Amino acid sequence: EAALHPHGGPRPRVRGARRLVIPPALRESIITFGDSFTDTGNAIVVLAEKSRFDPTVQPPYGMTFFGCPTGRYSNGRLIIDFIAEKLDLPFVPPFLSHNGSFREGVNFAVAGATALNASFFRDIPLVGSFVLNTSSSVQLGWFESLKPSLCSPAQECPGFFHKTLFFMGEIGLNDYSFAIFGMTLPQLRSMVPDVVKTIAAATEVTVAAGREDRGGARDPAAGMHAAESGLLPQQRVGGLRA
Repeated sequence: EAALHPHGGPRPRVRGARRLVIPPALRESIITFGDSFTDTGNAIVVLAEKSRFDPTVQPPYGMTFFGCPTGRYSNGRLIIDFIAEKLDLPFVPPFLSHNGSFREGVNFAVAGATALNASFFRDIPLVGSFVLNTSSSVQLGWFESLKPSLCSPAQECPGFFHKTLFFMGEIGLNDYSFAIFGMTLPQLRSMVPDVVKTIAAATEVTVAAGREDRGGARDPAAGMHAAESGLLPQQRVGGLRA
């Protein structure tokens, strides 16, 4: 694979790869949230503001595909990069370090992000001061601040987001990774409902943004996430789709 710009440009097709058929309504934009599993360059900015070292600014990060570090916590691409490629869209640019247009996608994910607000971890020894203010609610706040530049007037937003794939990437793992330094196992278990509730609420916000009212009815195809669009495998566990 050739070395390519991490935030856009053409990409080579992988020989033998199956091309997924994605509904045309989902082909215009990707908006994503999460942590290091999805971050394409936001943590670089956040860590620099805190004068903290970011390992992704040097090899081997980014070397197997882009030929240089890109801010991804990977030596190559992330899942969201492959999704963008399948949708024939540019790699999703990071919100905090991209100077171009976000009309075809924007990535709010930040490595180290938590589902719960940073204040929850403030009193935990050793790690409280290291938790970044980049929680799911902060990322949603960035999304709200960007809306006017994505769709204006506001009446155009339902149509724009109806054609957007919202990707709620992995988030919540860091909550437990930080909390374990100052909590007992029962205390960790007691925070699980709050973490799950926060993630569910954040996901509902993205789904609501992609809904489009049509005579009072909700379009079930709007605001779809990756698994719902056929991009990711699905299976049912205990009656629930995973």
